Formats: sequence, C-alpha cells, structure tokens
Amino acid sequence: MNVLGISGSLRAASTARAALTLALEGAAAAGAETELLDLRELDLPLYDDDQARYTAANRAAVARLQAAAEAADAFVLASPEYHGGPSGVLKNALDHLTGRHFRGKAAGLVTVAGGRVSPVTTAHVLRIVLRQLHAYVVPQQVALPEAEKLFDAAGRLTDAEQARRLHELGAEVVRLARALAHSS
Repeated sequence: MNVLGISGSLRAASTARAALTLALEGAAAAGAETELLDLRELDLPLYDDDQARYTAANRAAVARLQAAAEAADAFVLASPEYHGGPSGVLKNALDHLTGRHFRGKAAGLVTVAGGRVSPVTTAHVLRIVLRQLHAYVVPQQVALPEAEKLFDAAGRLTDAEQARRLHELGAEVVRLARALAHSS
C-alpha cells in the first residue's frame, strides 16, 4: 500500500507540509509506505495542453509527478487556503494529472489557514476536483485555522488533539484504500 502526500505550499516553513507529514505518519503507522512529494522541489511548469512547448526539465518534472501518482494507491493532499481556495501550485499539479491517476483511489485532505476562519472552503474545492478525477475522498478532513499558532519554531505541532486527528486521517485513508483494493 503506497500513500502519496502532495504538499501544496512553496513556503520553506510550511504549516501545510508539517501537517501533511503528521498525516503520513498516521498512514505509515497503519502499515502503508509513504512518500511526500514537495512541489517546492519539483518545479512544475504551468499546465499547458500544448506540452510541446515544455522544456526537457519541464517534461521531466511532469513525468516525475505522474509516475508518483500512478504508483500511489492513495493520496493525502495538503494546501494552505488562499482567497477561499487551494494554492495555485497544488491546483497546477492536479491539472497535470488525469482520472487515470486517481480513479478508484482513496484520498484525504489537510488544509491550513493563517487567519481565524477555518479553511474548509479549500477542502470543499479539493473534494470537488478529486471527485472529477474519480477519487474517493474520506469524509474526515483536517482544517487548521491560525495554523502558525499551532506549530512551534521547529515546525512541531503543539496541539495534541490536532496531531491525533492528522494521524487518524492518514490511517483512515489507508483503511479506505484497503477496502477499495479488496472490492475490485
């Protein structure tokens, strides 16, 4: 069982990436192999249907993303909320993928926000996108408002209840992925 985590933040001290790491720990504790794909390191081009215009480096980055998604049995996506939606970098990465990468696979969602308003709108938007890609998104999600206040200077989550919820999300994604694998 492979769970691919995709971090949709470009910040060096990303709370989305830190939260995603905890969800992947939960998936690993449930028996899955995990991989965190950091879009900050991938340097994807802006999606263009005319891929002939991509450079060799662009094509390599897209191929790396697509190969990781193809190999995944399940996903956990993490995004900061920007203006009521997911980060552009995460949406761009999803635009490089198709239904064949997600069809019949489990997914979980982690969203963070700097302000007091819970980033549930971002989770809702990502649910819609993943539904269009034929993924099964677990009902549980973790949305962290005022995320910067929840992590210490070393990037560790200081709220034990939120850490438990993130671990449980990762485990729930694994449970659903196993159920889907047994039903096909």
